[in-house]
Amino acid sequence: MTVYFGKQRQLATEKITPTHGIVLQLIRRVEGSGHKLYIDSYFSSPALCDDLLECKINTCGTVHNDRRGMPQEIRPKSMKLKKGDIVTRVKGNLSVVHWKDKHDVYLLKNMHPPPLDGNFRDECGRAIKPHVIEENNVHMGFVDKSDRMVNRYGIARRTRKWMKKLFFHLLDMTILNAYLLHKSCDGKMTHKKFHKILVCDLILQSHEANITVSDVSRGRPSSSGAQLSRLEVKHSKHWPAKGKQRHCLVCSINKKSRSRLFCCKKCDVALCVVDCFEKWHTHVRV
Repeated sequence: MTVYFGKQRQLATEKITPTHGIVLQLIRRVEGSGHKLYIDSYFSSPALCDDLLECKINTCGTVHNDRRGMPQEIRPKSMKLKKGDIVTRVKGNLSVVHWKDKHDVYLLKNMHPPPLDGNFRDECGRAIKPHVIEENNVHMGFVDKSDRMVNRYGIARRTRKWMKKLFFHLLDMTILNAYLLHKSCDGKMTHKKFHKILVCDLILQSHEANITVSDVSRGRPSSSGAQLSRLEVKHSKHWPAKGKQRHCLVCSINKKSRSRLFCCKKCDVALCVVDCFEKWHTHVRV
């Protein structure tokens, strides 16, 4: 991947668009190997397809009908099609397919034989989708599915700084890739559960790191209760209170028997006010 910063400087001898140049930059490692590249309308153009073919890369993808090099006669103003109509124009190895369904669809390709012109509809009057359109949808569907999975549990938030937006997107992609690796190893967790467990593990690691921080910290001095991470939370209600006579839970874990009247208001466990109360609320495992 590469980050697009808007209009980028091109060499004086290159009369290409910035998106055209980015695609040529990204395929440098695979040029000459006979790959097939599926692209969307944001990048595709006749000039790009010709350049990629010189690199032995076949292309297929939707295209805007007003791109430079597109034939004038297939535009809506020049040709009014009915539902199910297919019009094809060929120039060398490059084909343009104009298919009419609910909307006009334009496909640019040099890897499939061009479909026949005509009107193709089933018995119910529905437009029959050409094979080249179906194959393009299948391959582009993986990209669409990836975007949907990233956005389903995305952590990105609105921000005016593009660097933050990029960081959150990369983090979402990293989490998705980790989940796909988990599934490839016969993992049984759902996408949602994977996210939940990941967040819980990160919180626990951060909690343990906060406990091991030395009392003398650099920079601005912290408040006296900074190490009591559970007590720091606003309205947490983890406060000592009098209750029934019960054995201190921390002492019991350490195989000591001590009865106490004090307990944690929220946790509802008996604790010694000195030492045990702090240990219970700062140590993940006592």
